[in-house]
Amino acid sequence: MGSKIEINDTLKLKRGGGFPEKIELGERYDFTISERRIYHLKPVRVFLVEEIEGKWNFVGQAHIIELTINAESNQTSGKYEVIFIYPEEYVSMLNIYDAPKGKGY
Repeated sequence: MGSKIEINDTLKLKRGGGFPEKIELGERYDFTISERRIYHLKPVRVFLVEEIEGKWNFVGQAHIIELTINAESNQTSGKYEVIFIYPEEYVSMLNIYDAPKGKGY
């Protein structure tokens, strides 16, 4: 017996699943993902990653300001605020060195 809850420092979302069409600094967005997950809460940052065709594209950093785990639907939802957007040249380096092997966009 036990409980499976994953702890993450990276919020990886797809468009339509919480990643906005146009991301803006200081804006707040809702997200819903499958499985039960815990994220670091504000004031600790999480990395914000857009998943594109299975690849990781680092975008910036966010604060998780609301978090709900639904045991019946096996989903995690919440709200995050974008606190930093990475410059493009930094994104390419993160995608090479910080994404899981073979997953950098």
